[in-house]
Amino acid sequence: MTSSSIYFSRFNKYCASKAGAVRFVCSIALGTSYISLVGLASPAWAGDPVMSKPDGPKPPGMSDLLQQEMPRLRGLPAADPEGRTSLDDLTREVSKSSGSIFIDAENVMVKPPLLKSLISLTQTDNPYELDAASSREINLRSVLQQALVQNLPIKIFQAQAEKEKWVYYGALSGFLPSLTNTLSYQGIKGNYVSPAGLAIPIANPFFSTSSGFNQYLFKGGGIIYTALQDKHRYKASRAQLKGTVNDVLLDTADDYYNLVRADVLLQIRIKAVEVSRALLLVNQDLFENGVNTQLDVLQAKYQLASDRQHLIRQQVERRKHAIKLAALLNADTGVDLSVGSRTVSKQRLVDASLKPGDLLRIAIERRPELKKYDELRMAAKDAVKVARSTLLPSVAVSGNVIGTGSRAVNSPLSGSNQQTTLSSNGLSVGAVSSAAGLPLAAPSSSSGSPSYTTRALFTIGVGVQWNLGGLGLQEVSQLRASQYMARQAQLDFLRELERITKEVRDAYLSTISAENLIKETTDAVQYAEEGLRLAEVRFKEGVGTYIDVINAQHDYTNALIDKANALIDFNQSQVRLVHAVGSPTVDTLTASRPLREIDLPVKK
Repeated sequence: MTSSSIYFSRFNKYCASKAGAVRFVCSIALGTSYISLVGLASPAWAGDPVMSKPDGPKPPGMSDLLQQEMPRLRGLPAADPEGRTSLDDLTREVSKSSGSIFIDAENVMVKPPLLKSLISLTQTDNPYELDAASSREINLRSVLQQALVQNLPIKIFQAQAEKEKWVYYGALSGFLPSLTNTLSYQGIKGNYVSPAGLAIPIANPFFSTSSGFNQYLFKGGGIIYTALQDKHRYKASRAQLKGTVNDVLLDTADDYYNLVRADVLLQIRIKAVEVSRALLLVNQDLFENGVNTQLDVLQAKYQLASDRQHLIRQQVERRKHAIKLAALLNADTGVDLSVGSRTVSKQRLVDASLKPGDLLRIAIERRPELKKYDELRMAAKDAVKVARSTLLPSVAVSGNVIGTGSRAVNSPLSGSNQQTTLSSNGLSVGAVSSAAGLPLAAPSSSSGSPSYTTRALFTIGVGVQWNLGGLGLQEVSQLRASQYMARQAQLDFLRELERITKEVRDAYLSTISAENLIKETTDAVQYAEEGLRLAEVRFKEGVGTYIDVINAQHDYTNALIDKANALIDFNQSQVRLVHAVGSPTVDTLTASRPLREIDLPVKK
C-alpha cells in the first residue's frame, strides 16, 4: 500500500469518528486531501515537472509533513483527552440543535438556542437575555390581551372620550333654567349724597339677599345646535378610541412578529457561526498537516469573524425588539420577552375569496377613522348654525325674590311735607310728598324705637337682548370662519377615505406578494441546499475551490433568511389587511380559520 493510500485511509477513519458540523466540514477537507495525495501518486502526473511535488525547500505557506504522518487536530493533542471529549460533546450538541428547521413549505420550527452557541458580550450578562434581569414566555394572544389592558395611548384616549362625554352633558344643561342666589350683609355708616343733591346720613347695617332664575325661550338655535355639535364630537372621540385600539393591536402584532423574526434569524446566525467554526478547525488541521495553505486558514478565520459579527448584531437586535414590545405593552423592560411557541406557521386571517372591491366595501363600513371624520364633519356643520345664532336676538324669562333687612321703624309717613336742607347756607330742594315720594331717612320723631326688620320683593318678567359687536362684523366673521372649518372637515373626510383605500390595496398586494414569495423561497432553499452539496462534490473532485463552498454556504444562509422573512411578512401582511378593513380584535388576529364577509358582525 502506498503512503498516499495510508494517508487517505487514516484521514478517512479520522473523519468517520467525528459527528455533526465538524464531520461535514471534515468531509470537504477529506476531498481536497484525497485529490492532493492521489494527484501526487498518479502515473499520469509522475513525469510532469509542473504537477509533481517539487524537491528542495517547501513552498511558502506550506508546513513540513512526512507522508506517513497522521493528521492531528490542532490544539487538542492525545495528552488532552478532556479537551477532546469537550469538543466531541459540543459537536454532538450542535448536530442535535440544528437551529431553524423548516418542517414544510408553510412552517418553520425554531429550537431554543444553546447558550454555548451565543457570544458573551459581557462577563456577567446572559448572552441571550443580555441586560434583562429575568425573562418570560409570550404568545400572540397573550400580548394582544395585555396591550388592551395596559397600553398607555388607549388609556389616554379613554380619558379624552370621557372628557367629551361630560362636555356633551354640559351642553344639554342649556335647556334647563339657570338659578342665581346672592347674599350680602354690610355695615354702613356715613353720608350718602344722591344725584338729586340730597345728603343722607346713614348709620345702619344693611342685609340683602336675592334668589332668581333665568330661562331662555329663544337664543337663535344656539342651545340646541351647541348640544348637537358636542354630541358629534363625543361620538368622534369614541371612534378615535376605537381607531387607537385597532392601531395598538396592529402595532402589537407587528412587534411580536418582528421578535419572532429576530429569534429565527438568531438561530440562522448561530448555525452559520457553528459551520464557520468547524471550517476553521478543519483548515487549521489541514494546514498543520501540510495539505492546504495559510491563505485557506485566513479565509476561514475571516469567515468566522464575519459570521460572529452578524451574530453579535442579531443578539442585540433580538433584545431591542423585546424591549420595543415591552414598551408598547407598558410592561417592565427589564424582563426579557421570549417567544413561547417555537413553530412559526403561515397564518391566513382573511379569506382568499374576498376581492379588493369586497375589502373596500367592508373597510368603508367598519373603519372607525371614517366614522370619526364623519362625526367631525357633522359637528362642523352644527358649528356654522351656532355661529349664525349670534346674529339673532335672544328671549329669556326671569324671576327674582329679593330680600332686604335693616333697623327700621314700622310707622307710616306723616301727611306733612318734609324738607331736607342741603347745606348750612339755607338752600333746599323743596318738599317731598309723603303720598308719592319715598322716605329718605327715618323720621326724627317717632312713637316707636327702631328694630331690625326684613322685607321681600318679588319680580318676574320677559327680556329681549340683541347684541351685535362691531356692527355685526364680529358675528359675520365668526360665521364665515365656521363655514370654512366645515369645508375643511369635509376635505379631511375625503383625504382619510383615500388613505384607507390605499391601505386596503397595499395590504392586499403585500399579501399576494408574500404568499408567492413563500413558494419561491421554498424553492430557493432547496436550490441553495443542492448547490451547497454540489459545491462540496466539486471541491472533492478538484473542479471547485474552497471559495465556492463558502459562497454556497452564504447562499444557503441567505435562502434560509429569505424563507423566514417570507413567512413572517405574510403573517404581518394578513394582520395589516385585517386592520385595513377595520376588524382587528384578539380573536380575529389569532383565528384558526380565515375571516369571511359573512363572519363579520353586523355594525350598529
